[in-house]
Amino acid sequence: MTFSKQWFAASTGAELSGASGLIGAKSEQPPPVQPEFGAVEACCAIHVRREKATMLQAKAQILVSNLVRADGAPGATAYIIAPKLDLETGVAAGLTEKSGGEPLTTAHPVRISSLTKPFVAAAILRLWEMGKIELARSIHSYVPAEHTSILKSGGYDAEAITVRHLLSHTAGLRDVFYTDAFAQLLPKLMSGQVRHCFTLEEQLKMAMEGGPRFTPGDAFEYSDTGYLLLGAILEKVTGKSMAAATRELVGFDRLGLASTWWEVLEVEREGVLTRAHQYEYACGWDSYDEDPPHDLFGGGGMISTSRDLATFFHALFHGQVFQRPETIHVMISVAKTTTPRNQNDFVYGHGPQIHSVGDVTVYAHGGWWGLDVGYVPELDMTLCVVGLRRDIRPRYSVAFDELILEAARLHIEQ
Repeated sequence: MTFSKQWFAASTGAELSGASGLIGAKSEQPPPVQPEFGAVEACCAIHVRREKATMLQAKAQILVSNLVRADGAPGATAYIIAPKLDLETGVAAGLTEKSGGEPLTTAHPVRISSLTKPFVAAAILRLWEMGKIELARSIHSYVPAEHTSILKSGGYDAEAITVRHLLSHTAGLRDVFYTDAFAQLLPKLMSGQVRHCFTLEEQLKMAMEGGPRFTPGDAFEYSDTGYLLLGAILEKVTGKSMAAATRELVGFDRLGLASTWWEVLEVEREGVLTRAHQYEYACGWDSYDEDPPHDLFGGGGMISTSRDLATFFHALFHGQVFQRPETIHVMISVAKTTTPRNQNDFVYGHGPQIHSVGDVTVYAHGGWWGLDVGYVPELDMTLCVVGLRRDIRPRYSVAFDELILEAARLHIEQ
């Protein structure tokens, strides 16, 4: 897809002669009025941008409304930041819970599950910028001795696993949430039958089931366990809690992420709206029934809004999180593996996923409960879509992609 800029120049009309045809004679015509072409052009461009912004906002409203009316989600939201269209807007449809509740808005927080990972990755890369960790160095230097012992008991060599392996899901660690032990607990946890606040150590021990998946660096396999260990690294290196370290390193307050916090690990933010319910209809689960949540330590655990998520991702790609411009390129780089990746593997950098929508590249991440956020460099646009019904999760991704395609179409027509 080739993007070009169309200029909207005003018609100049006929030029007026400055002489009567006689040498030295003065024209009796009044001085010509030269049109201010730049001002006309600018005014026309502003009008076109507003028109396109209105079209994109209308498309977003239609898509989230369809998620509610046609697909049966209790509620859905989208938030768009598109500077080239002078647009920052949020749209919403439905309610905060299926039994009633209040009208859903982009200011209602939700559990963001795996969308926590880009925040953790950004915090780790900030430590790297500050010279406090090395990405190619063994995690043995950075994790507590207790965690090294747990890894050893499961057949892992902490000396062979690097920080980069954890960030890029190439460490060979079994995903704690896909073990038999956790699978037996999940229905009880989600229904509220069992209430248990896991420790990081408990989850790490659970992940030792079955031993290593592969030698570090040999392949790619998405694993929440790696991000548990990144959380532990944040705590050991900074001497602060994972939540406090992430908040400070990423700069939550500086970026204006007023409705973003770690559940359980932090006190709920003052002045925020009540958290919306998120559902899995097929299993009869309500996010309010699982209290506390099971994913508190880096693989998940945060609460945020579609507005805050879009703001964070936009800041990442506009030099507002990292101190050095090259850091974002490290974040979106894809680690090479010894063996070829499986054809069905999605491409994952060091925090964000990387995929194509049409002919544009999107740096994005999704969350288990049903939400997506991403940045499109070709359009300089950031987008977040949140839905409150997990069992139609693919429909949210379709809406996400459709909005990007619409923005690309509008961009081409400029």
